[in-house]
Amino acid sequence: MSETSVPRRSFLGRFFVGAAALGATPALSAMACAPAATPAPAPDNDLDKWLATMQGPHKVFFDATTVTGANDGVMFARNFLKFSQEKLGTKDAEMSVILSFRHYATPFGYNDAMWAKYPQFASMLKVDDPKTKKPTKRNLPFNDEVEGFPGTSLPAIHAHGTQFSVCGAATAYFAGIIAGKTGDAAAVEKDLVGNLIPGAIVAPAGVVAVQRAQKAGFAYTFAG
Repeated sequence: MSETSVPRRSFLGRFFVGAAALGATPALSAMACAPAATPAPAPDNDLDKWLATMQGPHKVFFDATTVTGANDGVMFARNFLKFSQEKLGTKDAEMSVILSFRHYATPFGYNDAMWAKYPQFASMLKVDDPKTKKPTKRNLPFNDEVEGFPGTSLPAIHAHGTQFSVCGAATAYFAGIIAGKTGDAAAVEKDLVGNLIPGAIVAPAGVVAVQRAQKAGFAYTFAG
């Protein structure tokens, strides 16, 4: 034992005795017994509840706003899933992937029946069917893969767990255009909302889905 150890212990003893006299001990005790942080409240709306169902730790949100962006978003989601699995050994259950259709990409969240029923989509977006060389009457990314890249269709990426978000604000906007001045925009909107592609939900607005997804821990990727 060194010659300085006894005086040091004596000093520390005097320090704690003095601290107790000054009321520091109750403060230290209170700090040690501080309550745990309050857990985050449970989601109270359909969008947040939907996001909470995706428990895979690898979370990404692909944001498509244009026709080109919709196609690229499918490719990005496919590549994320495919190469994460092949190079990093991930499993589908570990992946939480959302492809969002908003702005001019919104109609790609509707099924073939809506593209056939409302030809305005093809004319407004200038989307021709490569098979007919005419304005498409079907949702092309839902039916066709990118040549040379297997797995680049909406059903293919959905089979690996990808979910889809469709902009509600844009849906109402397109419904208004389709209905025109004399039609029933509300009825058209209801029709569109009732005919989404499998795995899709309608968000209040695409930008709301972007913000809520990031808040829920999803990494953001702009598809175009």
